[in-house]
Amino acid sequence: MFLSTRKCAGEQSFMLLFDVYKSRLFGYVLAITHSRYVAEEITQEVFLKLWLNRLELDKIDNPDAYIFAVARNKTLNYLRKANYDKKLLREIELSAAVSLNNNVEEKQAVSECDELLEKAITLLSPQRKQVYRLSRNEGLNHIEIARQLNISRNTVKNHLVETLRFIRKYLGKNGILLLMTSLSSGVKNFL
Repeated sequence: MFLSTRKCAGEQSFMLLFDVYKSRLFGYVLAITHSRYVAEEITQEVFLKLWLNRLELDKIDNPDAYIFAVARNKTLNYLRKANYDKKLLREIELSAAVSLNNNVEEKQAVSECDELLEKAITLLSPQRKQVYRLSRNEGLNHIEIARQLNISRNTVKNHLVETLRFIRKYLGKNGILLLMTSLSSGVKNFL
């Protein structure tokens, strides 16, 4: 049933492939991620990959296994990135937290963390800075940011991933992660 010849590797064959697998793929990814939005995104990415590689698909012996392996890999990559982003956000939130015991030194340390975070943000490219602020300060989702800036959702996602990676690295280079670790011992169960 897969695209058997290069002549057949056109839009009609791809649409047939799409119709056969879209619901099954979506259900598979949804069962893993528990998010309709994420399942839709990953399902789209799988079909985008299939479309981009449509001329090579005739070489695949087991299309069912191939398509679900692509979906599994994209889902696992998403979950890894989400876990990484969650850890980074926790660290940033800790850096901005007010000390529970009103210690002057801890308040000063938190203030320094805030300043370093703002400095890291100022070092971002204008577009990444704008995407970051729309996401974090205004609470817009990827679709809303994409519409407002007239860019794709994937571009928004990529900007945020790279921005968070940069901020984490910047804070780490400036010793904030060590400071936050020492602060977190006194702020147990804060998050």
